[in-house]
Amino acid sequence: MKTLLLTVMVVVLTTLSASFDVCKAQNPYGEVNFIKIKPHMNESFLIDMKTSKRLANARKANKTINSWQLFRRTYPRGMDVDFDYASLTVFPSGVEMKAEGTWDSGVRELSVKEISDFLTSLGNVRTTVATDLYTYKMGTGATLVPGEFVQLNLVKVKPGSHETYEKLLETMKPVLEECIKSGKLIGFNVWKRTYATNVGGESNYTISFSFSTLDQALSWASGKTSPADEYKKIYPKEDINTYNAKLRELRDLVSQELWELVDVTD
Repeated sequence: MKTLLLTVMVVVLTTLSASFDVCKAQNPYGEVNFIKIKPHMNESFLIDMKTSKRLANARKANKTINSWQLFRRTYPRGMDVDFDYASLTVFPSGVEMKAEGTWDSGVRELSVKEISDFLTSLGNVRTTVATDLYTYKMGTGATLVPGEFVQLNLVKVKPGSHETYEKLLETMKPVLEECIKSGKLIGFNVWKRTYATNVGGESNYTISFSFSTLDQALSWASGKTSPADEYKKIYPKEDINTYNAKLRELRDLVSQELWELVDVTD
């Protein structure tokens, strides 16, 4: 019986796996699952995610993944897909994504009842709306901890402008590092969409800014807090308005989302 349950669980988890996080390895992949919670099932879903974290910790220990994160959608804007949470799993490369048996060590740590309850509950509490795959391009700053926030800017880059756009973002990294030092934010990361589903319209990059508090995140999103002073410090002869104009020439902002980190691998 336990062998059968283990086999079923591996098959199901291979289909349903996902999560959101940043790592320093070269061009890791981030697989994102967008999740809709069924009515009155939020508490049950979060209990199930504790088991998901145990499984993810085992995969991290055997170096199948770099990390797993669970995010709660806080302030959606400009997106018509109905979902409440997103999980992000970061893989070192495509080799680990395709490897078989990566769940085995984590599954062996669970009892037969835990496996049965987990599989049954998952199907009753949530629906996976869609799955996207991203490639990590660049970033700076600290890793998020539960209770912190990330603003996601989903952008559509104009055809033939991807390389120019990424180079322009690279010039902003030292500016944002100064913003981190001054306490305006805690991180900045760029993900390029590798495999697109129906989430996020026609965006092909996600630019993330992370913050320690909701007030800090909302201040940045509203423009009350900006990198203008830090930009002038790094580039004293240049104007940040010129930089912003170049950005607008290269891309369109599809939407912005604000998310809270709920849990993460140890």
